Amino acid sequence: MSQPGFLERLLLFAREDIRDSVRERQAHLLIAIFALVGGGLAYAAGQQVQRWANREGEFVVELMPQLLGPLMFLVPLVALGVVAPAIVEKRSTGALTVLLSLPFSRWVVVLGTLIGRVVVITTSALAAIVIAIPIAALFGVSVDPTQVAAGVFAIVLLTVTFTAISVSISAVSQTSTRASFAAIFAYVLFVFQLWSIIPVYVLSGFQMPETTPGWGEVLSALNPMAAFSNLLAAIPELADIGLHGTAENPAIYEQPAVALLILLAWIVVPIGASYLRFRTTDL
Repeated sequence: MSQPGFLERLLLFAREDIRDSVRERQAHLLIAIFALVGGGLAYAAGQQVQRWANREGEFVVELMPQLLGPLMFLVPLVALGVVAPAIVEKRSTGALTVLLSLPFSRWVVVLGTLIGRVVVITTSALAAIVIAIPIAALFGVSVDPTQVAAGVFAIVLLTVTFTAISVSISAVSQTSTRASFAAIFAYVLFVFQLWSIIPVYVLSGFQMPETTPGWGEVLSALNPMAAFSNLLAAIPELADIGLHGTAENPAIYEQPAVALLILLAWIVVPIGASYLRFRTTDL
């Protein structure tokens, strides 16, 4: 009987990883959290519409800008917090040694974990949109199909990016505690802009300069959260919801196309680099 090919083994591992999340009720909990967040935000937007209903003038509340802002905080937090222990826990319990004795290579473990966790977290995040749409429609909140499609793409891309970073952390960490601390540090580093603030502060003599140097602007644009905000700038209706401000006349490294390439690099480079380290790690 022939051995299963690489793709078959990869999909088998990813499927088992998804099933593990379901068996451990992790998937149920994440879907419930995102559904509550989506429903709550849609209801709050509806109440905003109701308050303005009897006033003069036209007042329109769009659903997706109301949703994407909070989800931009929540998706990276969940991806980093939930996924960071994924591989290292298997390593600590000895399950990884058993898996590698089966027809699963270390590359399959890394990619399979990435695919499995992306499916779980993306499904959970999209539950927020699925729950929010009917509630928004019920309360008179505007639901633009184009914005919804753009929002779905944005959420999927953000999920894949931070899940890749988290899987990379898990692959190179020796303990779950180290992986969790690294994930928390990564969240603070990227979401709160310390990625560029700290180097600028240190290299400016431990003081913030009056104007940010050019290299600091480039470094800031390489932050995945900044790249995500710059990518959203390509969608006029969603351009103002990014966590990082976007320039009226963006430089070439702030253009949406370049931002997309930066996000793709944050997926490919950490996964590739962590695999090279993981491949030679003594379990």
